[in-house]
Amino acid sequence: MDISKDFKLIKHLAWDDVFEIMRQNEDYPGSHWISLWQKRGFNSWQEWRMTYVKRFKLDRLDWQLYEIIEPIKTVPQLCGGSFTSWVKRFYQGEDNPSFAKLAEHPEIQAHHGIIQFMDNFPKNTIISGVILGDKIIIVEGMHRCAALALASLQGQKIQTKMQICLAQHYLDKLPIAGQNTD
Repeated sequence: MDISKDFKLIKHLAWDDVFEIMRQNEDYPGSHWISLWQKRGFNSWQEWRMTYVKRFKLDRLDWQLYEIIEPIKTVPQLCGGSFTSWVKRFYQGEDNPSFAKLAEHPEIQAHHGIIQFMDNFPKNTIISGVILGDKIIIVEGMHRCAALALASLQGQKIQTKMQICLAQHYLDKLPIAGQNTD
């Protein structure tokens, strides 16, 4: 993937700006994420998401905001994040597979939340990812990325203006984060 070709730099972002974008994507009245973090024993969205932030060391990175020029073409090349549930259910032993590969998985093709996104994709949306080696790994926006990759696989067109908060990571590999991790 060629960042200079597939992405257009918009501006530098402070970590607090990135975290606020994540919050706006997940912490709103009626969000299905509320019941998830409550079931897991967290007192707030912030408390829940900070476990991922700390595990992935996201607050230590230098962030930029980019426009993804052709989301339906580019997003399938992005890679899934190191989240326990995704690793166990869909990755089949592979580290951070591409969304193009994930879209071929029968459970992804039947996943209610992903299908809902395909049917009603946001007109404007922002995801977050980190660059590790030659991969861009998504740390927020997994379902939206899977929906775009599945739409691409099925030949469906989705019109969206998509941006990505992106940072070069200094780790060689992201640790797995989520339920049942240290």
